[in-house]
Amino acid sequence: MLHYPKAIFFDLFATLISVSKAADGQGRYTADILGIDRKRWNAACFTEHHEICKPTNQGEIIQKLAHSIDPTIPMSLIEAATEERQWRFDHALTNIEQEILDVLDNLNTAGIQLGLISNASTDEVRAWLDSPLEPLFETALFSCECGLKKPDPEIYQLALDNVAVSPEQALFVGDGSSKEHLGAARSGIRSLLVTYFLEDCSEDELARRGEGSTGTISHIRELTAHL
Repeated sequence: MLHYPKAIFFDLFATLISVSKAADGQGRYTADILGIDRKRWNAACFTEHHEICKPTNQGEIIQKLAHSIDPTIPMSLIEAATEERQWRFDHALTNIEQEILDVLDNLNTAGIQLGLISNASTDEVRAWLDSPLEPLFETALFSCECGLKKPDPEIYQLALDNVAVSPEQALFVGDGSSKEHLGAARSGIRSLLVTYFLEDCSEDELARRGEGSTGTISHIRELTAHL
C-alpha cells in the first residue's frame, strides 16, 4: 500500500497524454511525412539535435532532426511535417481523457499538491495554457522554460522548492523516458512507473524505463484507490 505523499509530480508525455492516441487517426505522423522510419525518428527526438533547454522554433527543430537522419529531405516536407506535428501536440494538450482529469481533480480535493516536470521543446507545450490540465497543477516545469531537464536532480529540487515539500514527502509518476526515475531516485524522491500509454513496449523496454522506480502502476487511477 502506498504511503501517501504531500505532493505528486507527474511527467507529461506518455504519462498524462499520448500525442498519437489523442490524434486518433487524425493528422499524419511526422516520420511518415518525412519518409523516415518511425523508430529512427523517435530515437532522434532524444538526441542532442532536439534542443529542449531553451526557447526554440518548431520548424527549426524539425529541420535539424530530419536532416540529422537524411540531409536530402526537402523543405517542403519539413514544412508540412511541422504544421502537422504542431496540430497533433496542440490537440493532445487540449483533449485530455476525462478519467485522467478526474483523478487529478480528486488528488487536488484530497489536499495533495500536484506538480508537472516535463522535458519539452517550446512548441510541444505551446497549448499548455489552453489545456484543462493547467489549472490542476500548482507548478509546471518545462525544460525549455527553466533550462533544466530530467534526469538532472536540479529540476526535481526546483519542483520540491516550488511546493515547499521535502523529497520524503513527494512522489514522482512517469513513463520512464529520459531516465526520469533514476533522476527522481538521486533526488531522494520515490517514484512509480505508469504503463497506461506504453502498450507497445516490450518487457525489456519496460524494465529499462522502470530503472530507479519503486513500483509500477498501469494507470494513474490506481493512486486514488489508496485515499
